[in-house]
Amino acid sequence: MTGLDLVAVQDVIATHIETTLPNYEVKQDYVLDDEQILKLNNRTKPFIVLRWHGLFRSPNNASIGGTRFDEYSSAVDIIVVAPNPRISRQALNYAMSELIGWQVPGGSQLTSSGGQSVASIADYDGKPHMYIAVNTLEFQVNSDGVGT
Repeated sequence: MTGLDLVAVQDVIATHIETTLPNYEVKQDYVLDDEQILKLNNRTKPFIVLRWHGLFRSPNNASIGGTRFDEYSSAVDIIVVAPNPRISRQALNYAMSELIGWQVPGGSQLTSSGGQSVASIADYDGKPHMYIAVNTLEFQVNSDGVGT
């Protein structure tokens, strides 16, 4: 493969996440609107949403292997939606422990960037209805051997 094909890298990572975490439904770029949130209830099985970032240049603005080899990175937010905060934290911790350090074929390892946060999603009365736990995994993007 030639060129910085971010979508190819994202596809490889998404497939790995779906394979590694088969007990969770994985959705990509999924947005919960108000009506969808209210349809969810305490019996909703926790699920994972992948929110992809774009390309960004290394803050060092330098590379060892060359500009198109190790100077650009991207990230994916791992978002767990669950009926209570403990379940969302547990599911996110499990997902992160399974994914951190995985080597993207032809690329870098997935590394945690930033910290975990948990937030409630309120219903129309302002009461917590569902919970989300979020963390981010970063990875370098290069132009050689992605997905091989």
